[in-house]
Amino acid sequence: ALPQPPRNISIQFMNRIKRASSWENGIRVLQDIESEGYSPDVFHYSAAINKCAKARQSQWRAALTLLKRMENRGVPPNEVVLLAAINACARAGRYVKAVQLLRAMETRYGLEAGVKTYNAAISACE
Repeated sequence: ALPQPPRNISIQFMNRIKRASSWENGIRVLQDIESEGYSPDVFHYSAAINKCAKARQSQWRAALTLLKRMENRGVPPNEVVLLAAINACARAGRYVKAVQLLRAMETRYGLEAGVKTYNAAISACE
């Protein structure tokens, strides 16, 4: 497994993801982190998934792909990551996926969903 980047480098990558002009460019920063010999952390993935959720047309498939990639690389998601993925599904009207993620949050990941997460899942059903 690749090491986590030092804090100062991690912050630089985080800023690049947040300032990325598109969701695709946000994902490219994750690839840059790996190509520089580091492993993206939960915060990097969260920012990239959030980029997917906030794209003009929600990129819910890309968000779920990042969630799966994150898990495959041994980075457990937190509530912020799952909230971003649920938001991506909600914005695309994918209520079944949103509710599945909400359920998985507690059953699979052992996390307690907060008000924002429940609201995001509910908004997917509207």
